[in-house]
Formats: sequence, C-alpha cells, structure tokens
Amino acid sequence: MKGILLFAALLLATCATSLAINAALPSPDGALFASAILLSAAFTAVALCIELGEGRINDMHDVMRVIEAGRSLRLTLAAYGLGCALAASATVLIYRWLLGG
Repeated sequence: MKGILLFAALLLATCATSLAINAALPSPDGALFASAILLSAAFTAVALCIELGEGRINDMHDVMRVIEAGRSLRLTLAAYGLGCALAASATVLIYRWLLGG
C-alpha cells in the first residue's frame, strides 16, 4: 500500500508540473497541454482506483506489471496517454527554449 501512496504522490507532482507548464507556455499552448496532462492524470487515477477495487493490484510493482503486460486496457491507455502528454509538453518547452522565445 505504501507504493500506491507513492504513485498518488507522483500523480500530484504531475498535476503541479502541468500548472507550471501552463504558466511557462503562452496562452493557447499552455492551457492545452495543462488540460491534456490533467485529464490524463485524472483518468490514470480513476483506472488505478478501479484496479485497486477489483483486487488486481496491491503494490507499486503490480501497477507496473499490469501496465507493461497490458492486462488492464484502461490503466495502460491512461498511463500511455499521460506519458505522451508529458513528452509533448516537454518537447514544446525545449523547442521554445532553444528558439529563445
């Protein structure tokens, strides 16, 4: 259960990151990326709660095994969506930083 609390803390850190991205990027881009990250984090949290309720996962290692093996389509898609949204926003931040704007 300690691992699940760590995962929840990581989701909260992800939400804080989305707020920072919203502040760092200009108006349409920042809000778009922040909302994509927040929605993906919310879907990941909901999928995690469903998997906990069904008894498929009990520890952080179980979460990673379920995602890697694709045993839960909900959790796998939510986690990949979150990763893609974070990667896209990081790419835009680095691109804007390299261009100096």
